[in-house]
Amino acid sequence: MLAAVTPVFAQSSIRAPAAPDDAPFVEFLRREDPATAERYLALRNARDAAIAELQQAQARYNGGGPALRPVSLPPLRQARQRYVETSLALLEFLDARDRATLQRLDAAAERLKGDARRLNEALEERAHTRAEIQKNFGGD
Repeated sequence: MLAAVTPVFAQSSIRAPAAPDDAPFVEFLRREDPATAERYLALRNARDAAIAELQQAQARYNGGGPALRPVSLPPLRQARQRYVETSLALLEFLDARDRATLQRLDAAAERLKGDARRLNEALEERAHTRAEIQKNFGGD
């Protein structure tokens, strides 16, 4: 049974991210809410550390040979679990932030619809006034 499970752990395609290219996003978060930016950075850094830990555990597992694999498997499983947990936490943070942004955008869209409705009413009122003026005074 162990032989069927070990290749899945040993041959993961998880790669450490390149240099963070999310600096503009982090700066945007900082302007929006510094605490949110710090939370994002903490979650991202935890995920990145979990990736590094998982890669080290995979290297130990793969480099130890068949005799050491039973000893290397529990830390590999722990590292994999930590990677899953930190990745999901980061995704949940981003989802929650995006949902809140969508709610703000929906509220802004409703306000804009109300503004557009008022503008259309003003245009219609002026068109009616224009027609009345032309009807009553246009023929003189």
